[in-house]
Amino acid sequence: MVHRRTGTSARAAEAIAFVAVWVAAGYLLPVTSNGYLLLGIPLTAAFQVLVRRRPLRELWAAGTARFRLDVRGVLLATVLALVPAAYAVRSLRHDDWATTGWYLAATAGAVCAAFAIRTGSAGSALRSAALPVAVGAGGMTLVYGTLHLLSGTPLPVTDALLALPTYVALYVPATFLLEEVSFRGAVDAHVHHDDRTRGWASAVLVSALWGLWHLPVSRALPFPLQLVELVVVHIALGVPLSLAWRRTHNLAGPALAHAVNDAVRNAVMLGL
Repeated sequence: MVHRRTGTSARAAEAIAFVAVWVAAGYLLPVTSNGYLLLGIPLTAAFQVLVRRRPLRELWAAGTARFRLDVRGVLLATVLALVPAAYAVRSLRHDDWATTGWYLAATAGAVCAAFAIRTGSAGSALRSAALPVAVGAGGMTLVYGTLHLLSGTPLPVTDALLALPTYVALYVPATFLLEEVSFRGAVDAHVHHDDRTRGWASAVLVSALWGLWHLPVSRALPFPLQLVELVVVHIALGVPLSLAWRRTHNLAGPALAHAVNDAVRNAVMLGL
């Protein structure tokens, strides 16, 4: 399949349009936050195939010849799918189809995660995840730890530590079909090419779009403040994630980092 070469400005415009369509759908359609995330699956697939004209497998590992799993990959996918599959079964009892869909997407994402991990190496994934975890998890701990101190609300440390593995087990496979695959695997890969050196401006653009993408499901603050908060925070979190993707061209590192960051956020928020 031939890679369509377009100018940097044209690729940036296409990425902006993709995110704008998703955000507009979030405002116009009666969907929950989980439903909003699920909208990204067909939208990302369409963007990858119709706009980027690249195979879907390159959302998870660029430059690969085919999507396949060896025996170890199948075993890894099975292990990664266990926790989200169990939650999907439990969620069916509550008739919450958006949440059930989120868990099913995470379950399916286990296959994509196994593909990416087996295509690359565990060491490479861990090294590329180190900086975004340091920035993200470290920042979450500092911010929410400070809120605990200022509010006088104790952090249930035991509960937080016990919750961390479950959150990571849910979020790692989920990121391969939800959010990270869209903004690093598709958008960042589209706006940044390796011949542009590190491309700080494009990393900031992708991260700002990621922040703006949260607008339909983030209404805790007045709109102007919410806008600034989302953009600033997600540039800080997103630029290291983009660099992790660019370092390896494999989603395993940034997906792991995103999962750990979200898991730490949820854990240190307990009690607030």
